[in-house]
Amino acid sequence: MTDSPQTPVRTTSLLFLLITAFLFATGISIVFPVLPFIVAKYVPQVSQQAAVIGLLGAAYAFFSFFSSPVLGTLSDAYGRRPVLILSLTGSAIGYVIFGIGGSLWVLFLGRIIDGLCAGGMGALFGYVADTTPEEQRGKVFGQIGATVGAGFIVGPAIGGLASHLSLSAPMFLAAGVSLLNVLWGLFVLPESLSPERRSRHFDASHLNPLKQLSGALSYPAVRRLVTVSVLFALPLSIMQVTVALLGRDTLGWGPSQVSNLFIIVGVSDIVSQGVLLPYLIKTLRERGVAVLGLCLGFAGMLGMALLVVFPHATLMYLSTLLFAIGEGIFNASQGALISIAAPADEQGKVQGGAQAFASLAQVAGPLGGGQLYSRFGPGATFGTAAALVLAALGLLLGQKPLTAGGEVASEVA
Repeated sequence: MTDSPQTPVRTTSLLFLLITAFLFATGISIVFPVLPFIVAKYVPQVSQQAAVIGLLGAAYAFFSFFSSPVLGTLSDAYGRRPVLILSLTGSAIGYVIFGIGGSLWVLFLGRIIDGLCAGGMGALFGYVADTTPEEQRGKVFGQIGATVGAGFIVGPAIGGLASHLSLSAPMFLAAGVSLLNVLWGLFVLPESLSPERRSRHFDASHLNPLKQLSGALSYPAVRRLVTVSVLFALPLSIMQVTVALLGRDTLGWGPSQVSNLFIIVGVSDIVSQGVLLPYLIKTLRERGVAVLGLCLGFAGMLGMALLVVFPHATLMYLSTLLFAIGEGIFNASQGALISIAAPADEQGKVQGGAQAFASLAQVAGPLGGGQLYSRFGPGATFGTAAALVLAALGLLLGQKPLTAGGEVASEVA
Protein backbone atom coordinates (compact mmCIF):
# COMPACT_ATOMS: atom_id res chain seq x y z
CA MET A 1 0.00 0.00 0.00
CA THR A 2 1.73 3.19 -1.21
CA ASP A 3 0.11 6.60 -1.15
CA SER A 4 1.53 9.46 -3.10
CA PRO A 5 4.63 10.73 -1.38
CA GLN A 6 4.87 14.29 -0.13
CA THR A 7 8.64 14.64 -0.45
CA PRO A 8 10.96 13.21 -3.09
CA VAL A 9 13.59 10.64 -2.25
CA ARG A 10 16.73 12.22 -0.75
CA THR A 11 20.00 12.00 -2.67
CA THR A 12 21.66 9.94 0.08
CA SER A 13 18.69 7.57 0.22
CA LEU A 14 18.66 7.17 -3.56
CA LEU A 15 22.37 6.42 -3.55
CA PHE A 16 21.80 3.79 -0.86
CA LEU A 17 19.01 2.21 -2.94
CA LEU A 18 21.18 2.16 -6.06
CA ILE A 19 24.08 0.51 -4.21
CA THR A 20 21.67 -2.00 -2.66
CA ALA A 21 20.26 -2.90 -6.10
CA PHE A 22 23.82 -3.25 -7.36
CA LEU A 23 24.69 -5.61 -4.50
CA PHE A 24 21.60 -7.77 -5.06
CA ALA A 25 22.60 -8.20 -8.73
CA THR A 26 26.26 -8.76 -7.89
CA GLY A 27 25.24 -11.53 -5.49
CA ILE A 28 24.01 -13.58 -8.41
CA SER A 29 26.95 -13.04 -10.72
CA ILE A 30 30.06 -12.70 -8.53
CA VAL A 31 30.48 -16.47 -8.22
CA PHE A 32 30.25 -17.25 -11.96
CA PRO A 33 34.01 -17.20 -12.75
CA VAL A 34 35.07 -19.17 -9.66
CA LEU A 35 32.14 -21.55 -9.25
CA PRO A 36 33.55 -24.44 -11.32
CA PHE A 37 36.81 -24.32 -9.36
CA ILE A 38 35.09 -24.14 -5.97
CA VAL A 39 32.74 -27.00 -6.82
CA ALA A 40 35.67 -29.09 -8.09
CA LYS A 41 37.03 -29.15 -4.51
CA TYR A 42 33.94 -31.03 -3.33
CA VAL A 43 32.90 -32.90 -6.50
CA PRO A 44 36.00 -34.62 -7.92
CA GLN A 45 34.01 -36.35 -10.68
CA VAL A 46 34.31 -33.94 -13.62
CA SER A 47 31.18 -35.38 -15.22
CA GLN A 48 29.09 -34.33 -12.19
CA GLN A 49 30.43 -30.82 -11.69
CA ALA A 50 28.19 -29.08 -14.23
CA ALA A 51 25.07 -30.64 -12.70
CA VAL A 52 26.05 -29.40 -9.23
CA ILE A 53 26.79 -25.91 -10.57
CA GLY A 54 23.37 -25.89 -12.22
CA LEU A 55 21.72 -26.89 -8.95
CA LEU A 56 23.50 -24.10 -7.08
CA GLY A 57 22.35 -21.53 -9.62
CA ALA A 58 18.80 -22.88 -9.60
CA ALA A 59 18.67 -22.87 -5.79
CA TYR A 60 19.52 -19.16 -5.72
CA ALA A 61 16.93 -18.25 -8.38
CA PHE A 62 14.24 -20.51 -6.88
CA PHE A 63 14.41 -19.03 -3.40
CA SER A 64 14.74 -15.50 -4.78
CA PHE A 65 11.55 -16.06 -6.80
CA PHE A 66 9.59 -17.16 -3.76
CA SER A 67 11.04 -14.60 -1.35
CA SER A 68 10.27 -11.55 -3.51
CA PRO A 69 6.52 -11.34 -2.82
CA VAL A 70 7.04 -12.38 0.82
CA LEU A 71 9.55 -9.64 1.62
CA GLY A 72 7.62 -7.12 -0.45
CA THR A 73 4.44 -7.84 1.48
CA LEU A 74 6.29 -7.75 4.80
CA SER A 75 7.58 -4.30 3.87
CA ASP A 76 3.98 -3.17 3.21
CA ALA A 77 3.06 -4.24 6.74
CA TYR A 78 6.18 -3.38 8.75
CA GLY A 79 8.06 -0.78 6.70
CA ARG A 80 10.69 -0.77 3.95
CA ARG A 81 13.76 0.12 6.00
CA PRO A 82 13.87 -2.95 8.29
CA VAL A 83 13.30 -5.32 5.37
CA LEU A 84 16.10 -3.73 3.34
CA ILE A 85 18.53 -3.79 6.26
CA LEU A 86 17.58 -7.39 7.05
CA SER A 87 18.02 -8.44 3.41
CA LEU A 88 21.50 -6.90 3.15
CA THR A 89 22.56 -8.47 6.44
CA GLY A 90 21.26 -11.87 5.38
CA SER A 91 23.06 -11.62 2.03
CA ALA A 92 26.33 -10.89 3.85
CA ILE A 93 25.79 -14.00 5.99
CA GLY A 94 25.13 -16.05 2.85
CA TYR A 95 28.33 -14.80 1.23
CA VAL A 96 30.40 -15.66 4.32
CA ILE A 97 28.91 -19.16 4.60
CA PHE A 98 29.62 -19.84 0.93
CA GLY A 99 33.15 -18.46 1.25
CA ILE A 100 33.92 -20.63 4.27
CA GLY A 101 32.57 -23.74 2.55
CA GLY A 102 33.94 -26.99 3.86
CA SER A 103 31.30 -29.21 2.28
CA LEU A 104 28.82 -29.17 -0.56
CA TRP A 105 25.76 -28.66 1.64
CA VAL A 106 27.38 -25.55 3.11
CA LEU A 107 27.70 -24.10 -0.39
CA PHE A 108 24.00 -24.73 -0.99
CA LEU A 109 23.11 -23.19 2.37
CA GLY A 110 25.04 -20.03 1.50
CA ARG A 111 23.34 -19.65 -1.89
CA ILE A 112 19.89 -20.39 -0.46
CA ILE A 113 20.30 -17.71 2.23
CA ASP A 114 21.52 -15.23 -0.36
CA GLY A 115 18.60 -16.09 -2.67
CA LEU A 116 16.07 -15.61 0.11
CA CYS A 117 17.51 -12.19 0.88
CA ALA A 118 17.66 -11.12 -2.78
CA GLY A 119 13.86 -10.89 -2.59
CA GLY A 120 14.42 -7.58 -0.81
CA MET A 121 14.27 -5.93 -4.24
CA GLY A 122 10.49 -5.83 -3.76
CA ALA A 123 10.92 -3.63 -0.70
CA LEU A 124 13.39 -1.49 -2.60
CA PHE A 125 10.88 -0.85 -5.39
CA GLY A 126 8.26 -0.09 -2.74
CA TYR A 127 10.59 2.52 -1.21
CA VAL A 128 10.89 4.24 -4.59
CA ALA A 129 7.10 4.24 -5.03
CA ASP A 130 6.68 5.73 -1.53
CA THR A 131 9.12 8.57 -2.06
CA THR A 132 8.99 9.46 -5.75
CA PRO A 133 6.21 11.39 -7.55
CA GLU A 134 4.53 9.41 -10.31
CA GLU A 135 5.98 11.54 -13.09
CA GLN A 136 9.52 10.80 -11.86
CA ARG A 137 9.21 7.11 -11.05
CA GLY A 138 10.06 5.96 -14.55
CA LYS A 139 13.37 7.82 -14.38
CA VAL A 140 14.26 6.39 -10.95
CA PHE A 141 13.22 2.86 -11.89
CA GLY A 142 15.34 3.23 -15.02
CA GLN A 143 18.33 4.21 -12.88
CA ILE A 144 17.79 1.17 -10.68
CA GLY A 145 17.42 -1.09 -13.70
CA ALA A 146 20.67 0.22 -15.15
CA THR A 147 22.36 -0.34 -11.79
CA VAL A 148 21.12 -3.92 -11.68
CA GLY A 149 22.57 -4.42 -15.15
CA ALA A 150 25.86 -2.97 -13.97
CA GLY A 151 25.83 -5.44 -11.07
CA PHE A 152 25.57 -8.35 -13.47
CA ILE A 153 28.46 -6.85 -15.43
CA VAL A 154 30.79 -5.99 -12.56
CA GLY A 155 30.05 -9.07 -10.42
CA PRO A 156 31.92 -11.59 -12.59
CA ALA A 157 34.76 -9.13 -13.13
CA ILE A 158 35.13 -8.67 -9.36
CA GLY A 159 34.94 -12.42 -8.88
CA GLY A 160 37.66 -13.04 -11.43
CA LEU A 161 39.99 -10.35 -10.06
CA ALA A 162 39.51 -11.29 -6.39
CA SER A 163 40.10 -14.95 -7.22
CA HIS A 164 43.79 -14.09 -7.62
CA LEU A 165 43.86 -13.84 -3.82
CA SER A 166 41.82 -17.01 -3.22
CA LEU A 167 38.70 -18.69 -4.54
CA SER A 168 36.80 -17.53 -1.44
CA ALA A 169 37.96 -13.91 -1.66
CA PRO A 170 35.07 -12.75 -3.94
CA MET A 171 32.47 -13.88 -1.39
CA PHE A 172 34.24 -12.29 1.58
CA LEU A 173 34.62 -9.06 -0.38
CA ALA A 174 30.90 -9.02 -1.24
CA ALA A 175 30.03 -9.69 2.42
CA GLY A 176 32.19 -6.80 3.58
CA VAL A 177 30.63 -4.35 1.11
CA SER A 178 27.13 -5.51 2.10
CA LEU A 179 27.83 -4.93 5.79
CA LEU A 180 29.26 -1.48 5.06
CA ASN A 181 26.04 -0.67 3.20
CA VAL A 182 24.05 -1.90 6.21
CA LEU A 183 25.93 0.49 8.49
CA TRP A 184 25.44 3.33 6.03
CA GLY A 185 21.72 2.56 5.71
CA LEU A 186 21.26 2.61 9.47
CA PHE A 187 22.41 6.25 9.47
CA VAL A 188 21.16 7.69 6.15
CA LEU A 189 18.04 5.73 5.22
CA PRO A 190 14.81 7.00 6.80
CA GLU A 191 11.63 4.93 6.80
CA SER A 192 9.50 5.77 3.77
CA LEU A 193 6.22 4.17 4.85
CA SER A 194 4.60 5.80 7.87
CA PRO A 195 2.62 3.54 10.24
CA GLU A 196 -0.76 4.97 9.18
CA ARG A 197 -0.05 4.09 5.54
CA ARG A 198 0.98 0.48 6.16
CA SER A 199 -1.08 -2.52 5.16
CA ARG A 200 -3.49 -3.76 7.79
CA HIS A 201 -4.53 -6.84 5.83
CA PHE A 202 -1.82 -9.51 5.81
CA ASP A 203 -2.56 -13.16 5.05
CA ALA A 204 -1.15 -16.13 3.17
CA SER A 205 -2.77 -15.10 -0.13
CA HIS A 206 -0.37 -12.16 -0.34
CA LEU A 207 2.61 -14.51 -0.16
CA ASN A 208 1.72 -16.53 -3.27
CA PRO A 209 4.17 -15.68 -6.09
CA LEU A 210 2.10 -17.66 -8.59
CA LYS A 211 -0.38 -14.77 -8.65
CA GLN A 212 2.27 -12.78 -10.52
CA LEU A 213 2.11 -15.24 -13.41
CA SER A 214 -1.57 -14.79 -14.25
CA GLY A 215 -1.18 -11.22 -15.51
CA ALA A 216 1.23 -12.27 -18.24
CA LEU A 217 -1.21 -14.88 -19.57
CA SER A 218 -4.33 -12.74 -19.91
CA TYR A 219 -3.73 -11.64 -23.50
CA PRO A 220 -2.73 -13.92 -26.42
CA ALA A 221 -0.16 -11.48 -27.85
CA VAL A 222 1.44 -11.04 -24.47
CA ARG A 223 1.43 -14.79 -23.96
CA ARG A 224 3.35 -15.30 -27.19
CA LEU A 225 5.84 -12.53 -26.44
CA VAL A 226 6.46 -13.86 -22.93
CA THR A 227 7.08 -17.30 -24.43
CA VAL A 228 9.65 -15.74 -26.75
CA SER A 229 11.31 -14.07 -23.76
CA VAL A 230 11.45 -17.33 -21.82
CA LEU A 231 12.89 -19.22 -24.80
CA PHE A 232 15.71 -16.67 -24.89
CA ALA A 233 16.13 -16.43 -21.11
CA LEU A 234 16.77 -20.18 -20.91
CA PRO A 235 19.90 -20.11 -23.13
CA LEU A 236 21.11 -17.00 -21.29
CA SER A 237 20.90 -18.74 -17.92
CA ILE A 238 22.44 -21.91 -19.36
CA MET A 239 25.39 -19.86 -20.62
CA GLN A 240 25.84 -18.06 -17.30
CA VAL A 241 26.41 -21.28 -15.35
CA THR A 242 28.28 -23.32 -17.99
CA VAL A 243 30.43 -20.85 -19.94
CA ALA A 244 33.17 -21.07 -17.30
CA LEU A 245 33.16 -24.85 -17.77
CA LEU A 246 33.23 -24.37 -21.54
CA GLY A 247 36.33 -22.17 -21.27
CA ARG A 248 38.01 -24.56 -18.86
CA ASP A 249 37.26 -27.74 -20.79
CA THR A 250 37.86 -26.55 -24.37
CA LEU A 251 40.54 -23.88 -23.90
CA GLY A 252 42.09 -24.70 -20.53
CA TRP A 253 41.04 -21.34 -19.06
CA GLY A 254 41.09 -20.32 -15.40
CA PRO A 255 38.97 -17.79 -13.46
CA SER A 256 40.76 -14.69 -14.79
CA GLN A 257 40.19 -15.61 -18.44
CA VAL A 258 36.54 -16.41 -17.74
CA SER A 259 36.09 -13.06 -15.99
CA ASN A 260 37.33 -11.37 -19.19
CA LEU A 261 34.37 -12.93 -21.02
CA PHE A 262 31.92 -11.39 -18.56
CA ILE A 263 33.66 -8.03 -18.92
CA ILE A 264 33.09 -8.31 -22.67
CA VAL A 265 29.43 -9.09 -22.00
CA GLY A 266 29.12 -6.05 -19.75
CA VAL A 267 30.84 -3.59 -22.07
CA SER A 268 28.88 -4.94 -25.05
CA ASP A 269 25.64 -4.57 -23.11
CA ILE A 270 26.41 -0.94 -22.28
CA VAL A 271 27.42 -0.11 -25.86
CA SER A 272 24.52 -1.97 -27.47
CA GLN A 273 21.86 -0.39 -25.26
CA GLY A 274 23.42 3.04 -24.81
CA VAL A 275 24.77 3.63 -28.31
CA LEU A 276 23.34 1.19 -30.85
CA LEU A 277 19.80 0.75 -29.55
CA PRO A 278 18.40 4.27 -30.18
CA TYR A 279 19.64 4.19 -33.77
CA LEU A 280 18.40 0.65 -34.36
CA ILE A 281 14.93 1.36 -32.99
CA LYS A 282 14.67 4.46 -35.17
CA THR A 283 15.50 2.44 -38.29
CA LEU A 284 14.13 -1.04 -37.53
CA ARG A 285 11.47 -0.32 -34.87
CA GLU A 286 11.15 -2.50 -31.77
CA ARG A 287 10.11 -5.69 -33.54
CA GLY A 288 12.96 -5.50 -36.06
CA VAL A 289 15.46 -4.91 -33.28
CA ALA A 290 14.15 -7.91 -31.34
CA VAL A 291 14.51 -10.08 -34.46
CA LEU A 292 18.07 -8.82 -35.01
CA GLY A 293 18.90 -9.51 -31.36
CA LEU A 294 17.70 -13.10 -31.66
CA CYS A 295 19.69 -13.61 -34.86
CA LEU A 296 22.87 -12.39 -33.16
CA GLY A 297 22.09 -14.49 -30.09
CA PHE A 298 21.67 -17.59 -32.25
CA ALA A 299 24.99 -16.95 -34.01
CA GLY A 300 26.74 -16.52 -30.66
CA MET A 301 25.36 -19.74 -29.19
CA LEU A 302 26.15 -21.68 -32.35
CA GLY A 303 29.74 -20.41 -32.20
CA MET A 304 30.08 -21.63 -28.60
CA ALA A 305 28.75 -25.04 -29.61
CA LEU A 306 31.40 -25.23 -32.35
CA LEU A 307 34.22 -24.68 -29.85
CA VAL A 308 34.41 -28.44 -29.34
CA VAL A 309 35.40 -28.70 -33.02
CA PHE A 310 37.37 -25.44 -33.34
CA PRO A 311 38.87 -24.76 -29.88
CA HIS A 312 40.20 -21.25 -30.48
CA ALA A 313 40.02 -18.30 -28.10
CA THR A 314 39.06 -16.01 -31.00
CA LEU A 315 35.90 -18.03 -31.62
CA MET A 316 35.02 -17.87 -27.92
CA TYR A 317 35.45 -14.10 -27.77
CA LEU A 318 33.58 -13.51 -31.05
CA SER A 319 30.70 -15.78 -30.04
CA THR A 320 30.43 -14.10 -26.65
CA LEU A 321 30.45 -10.66 -28.27
CA LEU A 322 27.68 -11.59 -30.73
CA PHE A 323 25.53 -13.11 -28.02
CA ALA A 324 26.05 -10.17 -25.65
CA ILE A 325 25.07 -7.58 -28.25
CA GLY A 326 22.06 -9.67 -29.27
CA GLU A 327 20.96 -10.13 -25.66
CA GLY A 328 21.27 -6.41 -24.93
CA ILE A 329 19.19 -5.14 -27.83
CA PHE A 330 16.67 -7.99 -27.61
CA ASN A 331 15.76 -7.51 -23.96
CA ALA A 332 15.35 -3.76 -24.30
CA SER A 333 13.12 -4.00 -27.38
CA GLN A 334 11.18 -7.00 -26.07
CA GLY A 335 10.15 -5.09 -22.96
CA ALA A 336 8.75 -2.37 -25.21
CA LEU A 337 6.87 -4.94 -27.32
CA ILE A 338 5.25 -6.44 -24.23
CA SER A 339 4.18 -2.98 -23.05
CA ILE A 340 2.64 -2.29 -26.48
CA ALA A 341 0.69 -5.56 -26.36
CA ALA A 342 -0.81 -4.86 -22.93
CA PRO A 343 -3.60 -2.40 -22.06
CA ALA A 344 -2.41 0.84 -20.50
CA ASP A 345 -4.20 0.16 -17.21
CA GLU A 346 -2.63 -3.29 -16.73
CA GLN A 347 1.03 -2.58 -17.43
CA GLY A 348 2.14 -3.39 -13.90
CA LYS A 349 0.33 -6.72 -13.78
CA VAL A 350 1.61 -7.82 -17.19
CA GLN A 351 5.19 -6.68 -16.65
CA GLY A 352 5.22 -8.29 -13.20
CA GLY A 353 4.05 -11.58 -14.66
CA ALA A 354 6.67 -11.38 -17.40
CA GLN A 355 9.39 -10.83 -14.80
CA ALA A 356 8.12 -13.79 -12.79
CA PHE A 357 8.42 -16.04 -15.84
CA ALA A 358 11.95 -14.75 -16.38
CA SER A 359 12.75 -15.73 -12.78
CA LEU A 360 11.41 -19.22 -13.39
CA ALA A 361 13.64 -19.47 -16.47
CA GLN A 362 16.59 -18.65 -14.20
CA VAL A 363 15.63 -21.78 -12.23
CA ALA A 364 15.07 -24.11 -15.18
CA GLY A 365 18.06 -22.96 -17.24
CA PRO A 366 20.82 -23.82 -14.74
CA LEU A 367 19.16 -27.14 -13.88
CA GLY A 368 18.73 -28.22 -17.49
CA GLY A 369 22.04 -26.78 -18.63
CA GLY A 370 23.97 -28.44 -15.82
CA GLN A 371 22.43 -31.82 -16.57
CA LEU A 372 23.02 -31.45 -20.32
CA TYR A 373 26.65 -30.53 -19.80
CA SER A 374 27.25 -33.39 -17.37
CA ARG A 375 25.64 -36.00 -19.59
CA PHE A 376 26.42 -34.87 -23.14
CA GLY A 377 29.17 -32.25 -22.96
CA PRO A 378 29.53 -28.66 -24.14
CA GLY A 379 28.62 -29.23 -27.80
CA ALA A 380 25.17 -30.62 -27.02
CA THR A 381 24.58 -28.03 -24.28
CA PHE A 382 25.25 -24.98 -26.41
CA GLY A 383 23.70 -26.61 -29.46
CA THR A 384 20.47 -27.01 -27.49
CA ALA A 385 20.76 -23.39 -26.36
CA ALA A 386 21.14 -22.30 -29.99
CA ALA A 387 18.04 -24.32 -30.91
CA LEU A 388 16.04 -22.55 -28.18
CA VAL A 389 17.06 -19.16 -29.55
CA LEU A 390 16.07 -20.30 -33.03
CA ALA A 391 12.66 -21.39 -31.70
CA ALA A 392 12.21 -17.96 -30.11
CA LEU A 393 13.06 -16.32 -33.43
CA GLY A 394 10.51 -18.43 -35.28
CA LEU A 395 7.81 -17.64 -32.74
CA LEU A 396 8.51 -13.90 -32.90
CA LEU A 397 8.48 -13.89 -36.71
CA GLY A 398 5.07 -15.58 -36.54
CA GLN A 399 3.73 -12.73 -34.37
CA LYS A 400 1.74 -10.06 -36.20
CA PRO A 401 3.01 -6.49 -35.81
CA LEU A 402 1.33 -4.77 -32.86
CA THR A 403 -0.02 -1.34 -32.16
CA ALA A 404 -0.59 0.10 -28.71
CA GLY A 405 -3.37 -1.18 -26.50
CA GLY A 406 -5.00 -4.37 -25.33
CA GLU A 407 -7.44 -4.47 -28.24
CA VAL A 408 -4.78 -5.56 -30.71
CA ALA A 409 -3.29 -7.91 -28.15
CA SER A 410 -6.57 -9.77 -27.88
CA GLU A 411 -6.65 -10.30 -31.62
CA VAL A 412 -3.31 -12.06 -31.93
CA ALA A 413 -3.31 -15.74 -31.09
